[in-house]
Amino acid sequence: MKKSLLLIICLISSFAALAQSAKEKAAYIEKAEQLKTEVWGNPVAEFKSTTAPANFSKESAVILARSFSLSRASSGKLKFGRAIGVTTRTTKFSIFHERVKINDKTALESFSTLAYQKRLDKTTSQLFARFANVNNTFIGAKVLKPGGKELIVNTSEEVLTKNEAKDQKGKLAIPDLQVGDILDYYICKQDIADKEEGNLYKDNDNLFFLVDEYPVLYYSIEYQFNKKIKFKTIYANGAPHFEETRNSEGDQILSLKLTNIPKYQSQVWISGFRQYPYIEIGSAYDDPIDKVVEKNKFEGKTAMLQAQKYNFEKNFIEREHLFMDLVVSVKENFKDKKSLKAASADSVAKVLYTKWKFNTFCQYIPTDLEDLSGMKYRAAASRVNTTNISFALTEMKVDHDVLLVASRNGNFLDNVFNAEDFEALIRINGSTPAYLCFDDIVTHYNEIPARFQGEKVIVLHPKRKNDHEYDFTESEAILPVIAADQNYINEQLNVSLSGPDQKKLAIERIVKEKGALRHDDQKDLMLADEIDIAMTDAAAGIPIEKRYKRFEGMKKFPAQVNETFAKEHSSRDKYYSDEIKTKFSQEPQKVTDCKIINTAVNNSRPIFEYSEKFELDNLVKKAGNNFIIDVGKLTGGFLKIEEKDKVRDKDVYMPMARSFKYTITIDIPKGYAAKGMEELTGTKANKTGSFTSSATVSGDKLHVSVNRVYTNNFEKASDWPNLVAVINTAAEFDSKKILFEKVN
Repeated sequence: MKKSLLLIICLISSFAALAQSAKEKAAYIEKAEQLKTEVWGNPVAEFKSTTAPANFSKESAVILARSFSLSRASSGKLKFGRAIGVTTRTTKFSIFHERVKINDKTALESFSTLAYQKRLDKTTSQLFARFANVNNTFIGAKVLKPGGKELIVNTSEEVLTKNEAKDQKGKLAIPDLQVGDILDYYICKQDIADKEEGNLYKDNDNLFFLVDEYPVLYYSIEYQFNKKIKFKTIYANGAPHFEETRNSEGDQILSLKLTNIPKYQSQVWISGFRQYPYIEIGSAYDDPIDKVVEKNKFEGKTAMLQAQKYNFEKNFIEREHLFMDLVVSVKENFKDKKSLKAASADSVAKVLYTKWKFNTFCQYIPTDLEDLSGMKYRAAASRVNTTNISFALTEMKVDHDVLLVASRNGNFLDNVFNAEDFEALIRINGSTPAYLCFDDIVTHYNEIPARFQGEKVIVLHPKRKNDHEYDFTESEAILPVIAADQNYINEQLNVSLSGPDQKKLAIERIVKEKGALRHDDQKDLMLADEIDIAMTDAAAGIPIEKRYKRFEGMKKFPAQVNETFAKEHSSRDKYYSDEIKTKFSQEPQKVTDCKIINTAVNNSRPIFEYSEKFELDNLVKKAGNNFIIDVGKLTGGFLKIEEKDKVRDKDVYMPMARSFKYTITIDIPKGYAAKGMEELTGTKANKTGSFTSSATVSGDKLHVSVNRVYTNNFEKASDWPNLVAVINTAAEFDSKKILFEKVN
């Protein structure tokens, strides 16, 4: 009887699912047709425009009109899940509509296809309750020919690049689109979601930069929220504000209409969140952050920052399981309480940080073994780890501060909107401050990531009142900027002519890297077991074979880890070949003797060093009996500033202050003399940096020395011409050659 009942229930469920699927498809088609009429039926004047001003004729494309509208409503619905309760059903509907004039083949290629997530269904069920989470996307497109003819694109001819029951991705080609045409298209999204805990601002976060790669003649943004929805906004870098009104039903209306949105000039070293106007807006039905704001009466532009900081401080509650084992391990390192007490804050913090790195990055799970490259690039959660390590430091009575900082590649600290908009680190207080940054596995003790250097920080000095409460003294500070001579790459290249016709270059290359410039090469070139061995040694950690003894069901896992690590050894030469190809823009030949000389995983030996041997083609030309060598290209090439980019009104956010040195030694073939060394000598120096190059001959060796320095990590726009002068002097070296002339 029970089996029969179960079978009946399953059959009913199956038939219901099929009926629902057919019904959903019919509803989707009906909605798609309805939207065509709504979007194109009665457009505003700007969406009827067919011409662009004559002064934009040389632009790749011109946005004649663009609009974005979003409506959101929420209501309570009774659900029978794990327990009877009320969940929030939120319905969002947005329309992005754009009318663009295509002026050249580059724009034609960009707009010739539309890619989109057609459907995503993450609906879940609990007992007799179904919690909807469905996202549908509808698109429409038409092409307007110069003579006025309109061609509506058949959206049913889309190609589904992914076609699963609950996950569909589509791509629509725009046939007959040509230079000179106008493309009028829209993308509509409908989201229906039930959430037991309400919707958070971060789940409904929209960001609008008020600049574009093309000129925009008209731009309209409009939001409509029902009375129950709360919204928050950030207006950054001089962005205009929404006009706020209410309709007859009490819905909240936010609208903004702009004309002649400027085209931004694509330039190197821009920080968009710092330099371009943008609006960030989020809405929520019941976000706990509102209670924090209201309780503490936070106001104004920094209300969200204050609220997020408040929540961060509230995380400082005793959580022994997350850090006490680490504290015990550090104490054991100092043998007894007397030794620990006598140790400097710096030495205690250094041991703690090294053991934290080992515990964080050298504990693996089965999915890690599926992608060793991704495993090596893992990043730590800075806010969580700052909290835990601050607990540990407090336990060991190490004087320290917690620092809250925003990346210089992102928003200013005052423009924090969500918790993800800022990170955290620790400063150890002493005669010379030291920093603990929770970043990647190769970040050193007292290394500040480049994205934080020179940034303003909120300083929180924690003092524990009891097991569950901390007091914080608050102040501000500026993080130091690491000097160029501490972020460097030094390359030594020993070069000789090779091959039967001596038209190849055999190169032995030794590279030394320090500071932020070493991170990518360390993670790209080092094998996972090399990193693990180095980290285990530095932290006096538990070997892999014994690391998982206390975990049930993990007896075979250490062998699986070692087996996966061993397989990676066959990829070593490929890692180096890829690095050489990236450096010299060609496939290397005969790659051999690749090795790590110093891992620099720990800061006791902070310089990452590796070596390799290989051959390069296309850098030697034969001229009669003589050889011409492209010496300049042996540096790998330098950035060149194009004419259009020489004028700039935006400040320069360099990645970091940094320096590069190349020492190139080339064997002069017997019976030949080096000519044209004076062409390899040059210099340019000013307050933004320098470039110098020189060449000498000693016996049968040609010695070429090249040095490039960027003095600062930030330059004012007024100093851009100085920086361009240094950059272009370096770029000129790319084309330098040397002649080996036959003398007997």
